[in-house]
Amino acid sequence: MKLSIDTQHIRTHIRRFRFQWQLILQQVKRNLFIYILIVLVITALGVFGSAYFWKPSKEWMNQLDLVKSSVPQDVSYRRIAPELDVQNLVMIGEVYRVGISGDRIRGMLLRALRFQNITRKVERKYNIPENMLLAMIMQESMGIDLLPNSTDDGGIGLCHMQPSTAKEFGLRTFEDCNDLRNFDHGRKLRELIRTEKYDKRKLIAYDDRFHPLLNIDAAGRMVYYFMNGPQLKNTPMKTAIYRYAGYKNYSSYYKMVSYYMGLLDDLAVIDDVRQTFNKLNPTLTINGQAADFDRYISMHQALNRNYGLDNYE
Repeated sequence: MKLSIDTQHIRTHIRRFRFQWQLILQQVKRNLFIYILIVLVITALGVFGSAYFWKPSKEWMNQLDLVKSSVPQDVSYRRIAPELDVQNLVMIGEVYRVGISGDRIRGMLLRALRFQNITRKVERKYNIPENMLLAMIMQESMGIDLLPNSTDDGGIGLCHMQPSTAKEFGLRTFEDCNDLRNFDHGRKLRELIRTEKYDKRKLIAYDDRFHPLLNIDAAGRMVYYFMNGPQLKNTPMKTAIYRYAGYKNYSSYYKMVSYYMGLLDDLAVIDDVRQTFNKLNPTLTINGQAADFDRYISMHQALNRNYGLDNYE
């Protein structure tokens, strides 16, 4: 009899527990939408709250403002590495007014890699993700020296900079132009390049954006400034690109820069460019010696020493 009573007692508790649990489940189902909404709001505040409400201190902003004027010194042209006498060169892709036609992606990688020893130093100096600046160069100028913006709106440099942006970060501009866009300035830049016969050594005397190190360093300081200022996106890199490219261009710009960064980090992709270049250039010589892809890149990177790279810290 005692066993029967205990069993009934246990069953009563189980039944009550099930009843209470069913009530809880019903309550949860009725309020599921509210719970989901609460979770989404909390998540959004956690992810984006600091982006819109956090602001760096005045002291920190003052330090960031100093970055704008911290232009590298002692970077005037000095012949340390010999200028190149290149014979029988066949480049990947063809250059025209708006960039590269034909084998476009390989052509962009080939040209951009010539400046990777500069971008690496600048990225390390300003704690910028590796290859971000080189990817921006691919997006902006496709790695082509002395290629103005196709619309002649005044932008120039490996990492295209408009006159006002260049001035904001301490660079000299041709005829001291300080406009966001100036088509007369852009046409003058294109004519200046032709007049000086595409000689970068002469062009840097007119405009700092022609100087590879000064241009890339200014882009690095700009990215650093945007990454460390008020956050408008959920990562510093996205914020920097958002502030640089603007609301309308942000999504496509970020997508392409991320894509190019991935290509630059892929050894198989770089080897593909190497093999393509070598097939096109079986008789290439540089300064009288047989050359291949690796020698072509390394000797071009050595030229960057002539623009102050050895002293850049």
